[in-house]
Formats: sequence, C-alpha cells, structure tokens
Amino acid sequence: GINPVTGYGSGLMQVDSQHFNELARYGIKPEHLTTDPCMNIYTGAYYLAIAFKKWGVSWEAVGAYNAGFRKTERQNQRRLAYA
Repeated sequence: GINPVTGYGSGLMQVDSQHFNELARYGIKPEHLTTDPCMNIYTGAYYLAIAFKKWGVSWEAVGAYNAGFRKTERQNQRRLAYA
C-alpha cells in the first residue's frame, strides 16, 4: 500500500518503507520483506510489539502500527481512526 507521507508498505504486514534504514542495520533488505513471508511477518510483529509496549495491548496500538508512533495530537487522531 502507498502511504502519502512516508512511502509505501511491503508484504503481508505492510511494513512501512520509513523503517528500511533501521532494518538495514539488521541485514533486512526491502526485497526480503516482499519475497520472504516469514521475515515480513516477523518484522511486522516486531513493530507491533513496539506499539504494544508504548500503548498497551489495545486498538490504539494497532492504530499506531498503521498511522505511526509520533506522540502528537495529529498522530493520535490518525491512530484512533485506525482503531
């Protein structure tokens, strides 16, 4: 999927392209996310776990996975829209 602000999502978990630089430090390349379903799900679960740690196991955390983790009022509204 296309994210008009940060880029696009890759694979089953729609891992956002904004994470590619961070993932490169762990040897994960963008093509791994589209060709290896297990890597894609593992990576998506990693970012979802970060959201759960910040917002608890909640729909707000799921919204954060989709809308982003910034703690601004605008991002909060986006998270709630996904929740």
